Amino acid sequence: MATDLVSPDTERPPETELRYALFGAHGCSVAMASVPYLLADGYPGAARFLAAGEPLPMGVQPVIVADTTVYGAVGVERLVQFWAPNLPRPWVVLTSEAPIPAPADARFRIRALGARLAGTVTLPYLPVLRTVESPAEAVEHKAVRAAAARLRRLLEGN
Repeated sequence: MATDLVSPDTERPPETELRYALFGAHGCSVAMASVPYLLADGYPGAARFLAAGEPLPMGVQPVIVADTTVYGAVGVERLVQFWAPNLPRPWVVLTSEAPIPAPADARFRIRALGARLAGTVTLPYLPVLRTVESPAEAVEHKAVRAAAARLRRLLEGN
């Protein structure tokens, strides 16, 4: 029986470390599904939604993703209500589904949670998301890249 040895020049490239652990506050829209691609900045694996029951890895920034609707705000409120005090405070990324401001009730709910959050970022309405076949394809558009850069800058505090 022969065994194949892997030479050093064929080693696997190092995998990117997870930086952002995403939690969906409710269902999923194309805008919500694009958030991992926006945060990854070209490094696959830097941001992903955690599976149900999967623990939050050490040193990873938790991010709750929701739409700018009252239903989305209620989902965020439910997640934050049961957030363990020993975990880092999560960021909230709100995705706009229309070119109008969030309803007042949604804004008030999110604002009331402010002390329990690391911060809140609202992604602008990106009409191009309605024309793409997959969230990964959206990152090719200039407006989406600009929104991604702004999102990363705000979450990283730069």
